[in-house]
Amino acid sequence: MLRVLLFCCLWFIHVNAYALKIAMVLWRGETAAEQGFRDEMKKLGLKPDITVFNANQDRTTLATLLRTQLEPTLAQYDYVYSFGTTASQMTKLFLQGRKPLIFNVVADPLGAGLVSANKKDNKMMAGVSNMVSLPLQIANARKYLPRGSKMLLPVNPREQNTQLIAEQLKPVAAQYNWTLATWRINPDKALIKSELLRLQKDAKDSVVFIPTDSYLISIAPELMQALNEANIETICSVAAFIPYHCSIGTVGDYQIQGKLAAGIIAMHQKGTALQDIPVQYDLSPRLITRDAAAH
Repeated sequence: MLRVLLFCCLWFIHVNAYALKIAMVLWRGETAAEQGFRDEMKKLGLKPDITVFNANQDRTTLATLLRTQLEPTLAQYDYVYSFGTTASQMTKLFLQGRKPLIFNVVADPLGAGLVSANKKDNKMMAGVSNMVSLPLQIANARKYLPRGSKMLLPVNPREQNTQLIAEQLKPVAAQYNWTLATWRINPDKALIKSELLRLQKDAKDSVVFIPTDSYLISIAPELMQALNEANIETICSVAAFIPYHCSIGTVGDYQIQGKLAAGIIAMHQKGTALQDIPVQYDLSPRLITRDAAAH
């Protein structure tokens, strides 16, 4: 008993003696996930000292930041936090296991190569997925949407995330009598008008499943306006699309996901090995319909 009390006291002194220095590698600036992370870290008494590295959705910018800004100061950080699939993949490759990496908002951490089914490979890695069960999303959507048979999935060639979702979604959609086709979008904002006109034409008589994708989120107002103007029903897998009149979505909460990421650091600080912390999920996703979102 005395040993347990001594360990707890030593841990309390350790985590409160200094601020945990965290490098925050972001793909598209700060989101509610980062706010949830900051708030929960403070609530847990972990006193985060955070330096932000923002890629602005550009791989070249991110590679330069990692090489010229993070590399010279890497030794001073206790953890590296990363947001999204692309930033997390690039950060993992950069770190090569030199610092613990806590990823957040990654739809398929296993498929993206961030974690391995073999726990021994995850000694310096743990994180949070924003994926809501595809069977749950599609089952909910089928209850509300017309009985059409075609589903279209926009795929961003610059992000592996949407391609992974396409592989997983096809058999699930088929179970609910939807035939899935992928639709390649050019992620260049200079071409957004022509791309959305093309989408309106190609998605006619289909329901559009909008995946978790940073580029699609960045054009959410324009994307949803184009689809709604063409009377195209939509299934949205992330809350960012809901305010722009998505037909239906079963979505997780970014703030909760940020809190879960902070909880991983708390567990690690208390002595739990990262490899023993499974990928975390928001276990209470919300079903939101267009009518409900309007109120």
